[in-house]
Amino acid sequence: MKEIVITRNEAGQRFDKFLRKYLKSMPLSAIYKAIRTKEIIVNGSKSSQKYILSDGDIVKFNIEIEDVKKQKELSFIEIDYDFKTDYEDENILIVEKKAGLLVHPDEGKEITLTDQVMSYLYDSGKYNPEDEKTFSPSPCNRLDRNTEGLVMFAKNYDTLKAVNETIRNGGITKYYTALIKGKIVNDTYIAYIIKDEKTNRVKVYKERVKDSKEIITKVINIDTIGQYSLIDIDLITGRSHQIRAHLAWLGNPIVGDPKYGEKKINNYFKDRYGLINQYLVAYKLVFKNCAGTINYLEGKTVTMALSPVLKKIKNDVLKF
Repeated sequence: MKEIVITRNEAGQRFDKFLRKYLKSMPLSAIYKAIRTKEIIVNGSKSSQKYILSDGDIVKFNIEIEDVKKQKELSFIEIDYDFKTDYEDENILIVEKKAGLLVHPDEGKEITLTDQVMSYLYDSGKYNPEDEKTFSPSPCNRLDRNTEGLVMFAKNYDTLKAVNETIRNGGITKYYTALIKGKIVNDTYIAYIIKDEKTNRVKVYKERVKDSKEIITKVINIDTIGQYSLIDIDLITGRSHQIRAHLAWLGNPIVGDPKYGEKKINNYFKDRYGLINQYLVAYKLVFKNCAGTINYLEGKTVTMALSPVLKKIKNDVLKF
């Protein structure tokens, strides 16, 4: 028999959802049966599966299970980390993701930005998986593999909830900068996309079609020479490949984009500057209407500088 004490990193979750994370090897049907038959109880008595756990609650297991303690994956400990930190406090870490790096783990064994961040936090004594039951530091936003930019990580569950709530309510504005073909009018553009998971490409439609999702992209001109323009993008909706596919559909593909760009333009910038990825950077985060534990970030802006290659391209093409 075993008892565990709920901490702030587990509090706020439904009882059944916590157990699904904690008892990964236990079938879901067995978890619900154990709740119904009082084989797993909270604070000494039977609890509803929908009960919201609180800090200090005691969960008791009146059954023998293989290994109640979650087996932690510690492979990240030996990983080298190579990122720049633009902001950090006890709750939040904002770092720069390089092009070519995944944010989230996938089915393979490729090292991700999340692995690197966990390694950094472990080395600096800010995260120890052995002290946690289900929580691990988590990214709060995502970027395409070949897009550079700011990625925010929550160091605890309360912050993760607060950031997600703030994002849902439109309280964190994510700005991108991009170099595009041609000129474009300042406007908020609306279209619809469908992603083909097999080809990892999206198709854009003017009108809503079956299984499509709405995309909203606000474009702000910064400078133009006619042939090329530097723009800012306020990402209203955050669909996969949204900016790249939407701009290409509008006739303004991003320079260097191997998937949605123009081959002739891409070859020119590759030969002249060595550019192999899209000139697209998630360079600024603006915090407003912040919820819960991140309300102290109200009004804060976090920015990153362009990489040397992108800065040279901007200076050469736009002459500033």
